[in-house]
Amino acid sequence: MTSSASSPQDLEKGVNTLENIETLPQQGSIAGASQGFSNIQEIYSDRDFITLGSSTYRRRDLLNALDRGDMDEGNCAKQAPHQFANPVPLGLASFSLSCLVLSLINANVRGVTDGKWALSLFMFFGGAIELFAGLLCFVIGDTYAMTVFSSFGGFWICYGYGLTDTDNLVSGYTDPTMLNNVIGFFLAGWTVFTFLMLMCTLKSTWGLFLLLTFLDLTFLLLCIGTFIDNNNLKMAGGYFGILSSCCGWYSLYCSVVSPSNSYLAFRAHTMPNAP
Repeated sequence: MTSSASSPQDLEKGVNTLENIETLPQQGSIAGASQGFSNIQEIYSDRDFITLGSSTYRRRDLLNALDRGDMDEGNCAKQAPHQFANPVPLGLASFSLSCLVLSLINANVRGVTDGKWALSLFMFFGGAIELFAGLLCFVIGDTYAMTVFSSFGGFWICYGYGLTDTDNLVSGYTDPTMLNNVIGFFLAGWTVFTFLMLMCTLKSTWGLFLLLTFLDLTFLLLCIGTFIDNNNLKMAGGYFGILSSCCGWYSLYCSVVSPSNSYLAFRAHTMPNAP
């Protein structure tokens, strides 16, 4: 089907040829009109009429027959879909804050080695809020963000629940070596998962790439340190976690800042060959 530009003469011809006007069935069927559509070479239109080849139709009747009631009759343009807020900054905020606090504890900053007070942070803000952000990413169709945020929301809930020692999850082990091995298995699984998600950021932004790079190193060092019960490796993992959190803060700020709300705007730099 080809379309030619409408001239004043063409529009006048389409409007004045009233004897050719046909009204389509109101039931939405276009079977009667479709037979003549296959050989249409020219299309003319104005505000009230649409001419398809040698036949002229009322615009309202044609739109109703084509079941396009969601189109504006003035310009036949689809109505804009409802816009949703971006849930990614919420997920970044939840992860970055929880990761920073846990990493400071793992690094034994200011002599802190017991992080029980932060259980509420891990389970509710790091767990529930990040899981909620992941589900919102499902709504907007972002599969990657949904997978990452929902998974790490589950991580924070599991980690916080384990620290509560509910159902004797920790005190039930009489062999410390076995307990360290079980926790090491847990961290090893997250090391693999984080590496896979890292491989999906090679054409993303530097902030997200470095976030997951440092996070994967954090899990790796914590995993090894737990297996061999070496506090120095755990502390090193804590420092890498702090770096990961800083990258998350940067990506968060870049996601929400704009010239309309701040004078200090940062830009998220993309990786080479990023689309």
